[in-house]
Amino acid sequence: EFDSKKTENVEGNIKDDFTNIGLRNGVEINSDLEEINVKTENFSSLSTTEQRQVMLQQYIQEFKRYLWSYVPWYLYGRIVERILAGIIDCIEEIKSTWKLGTNMPVFTLKVWAMVKMADIIQLKQLRVLQIDAMPKMIRSNILRNLDKFPQLRKLEFGSGTGDMTVHIQRGAALHHDLCRGMKNMHNLVSFSLKYNCRQEILEALFA
Repeated sequence: EFDSKKTENVEGNIKDDFTNIGLRNGVEINSDLEEINVKTENFSSLSTTEQRQVMLQQYIQEFKRYLWSYVPWYLYGRIVERILAGIIDCIEEIKSTWKLGTNMPVFTLKVWAMVKMADIIQLKQLRVLQIDAMPKMIRSNILRNLDKFPQLRKLEFGSGTGDMTVHIQRGAALHHDLCRGMKNMHNLVSFSLKYNCRQEILEALFA
């Protein structure tokens, strides 16, 4: 059973929450989520950057469990939209702080951290994925992890041109990830890729 009041709160505030989520020593983490524990054992052998990356990955996994436990299946699509909108708002806010003299390694790490937050929508029960409607900065992350969406019923790439051509054409870095992910989508009933849909992709689609 789902708590309808908590679900309503999650849907209503998720975009604003994401504007406040990020790495410690980077973007502020929303105070409402301080209860989430991040394991930090065995960090002594890692560099500061590696420690932050490990902490972020652990935080994402904990936050995923926290978030999706309050969301019924028929709201998955709406929540995904709000998550992505919140991530982009946060990235734009980070970019607005850039100026001459900005510490570029730290700045880059902050942006990377927020792009990485797109991992939160990697939900195996998700039924619709409209990649063509996603911000370009997020698409490569999603394509790289298509195998995390095995129960998709609808997958939309749209035109498949522009930045998508760079990602999915034969020989491109994410072409293999795309084909591998689609082989496991046995519930797929709607697929759209208007350009750059090559033989290997069709073979993966009907595998």
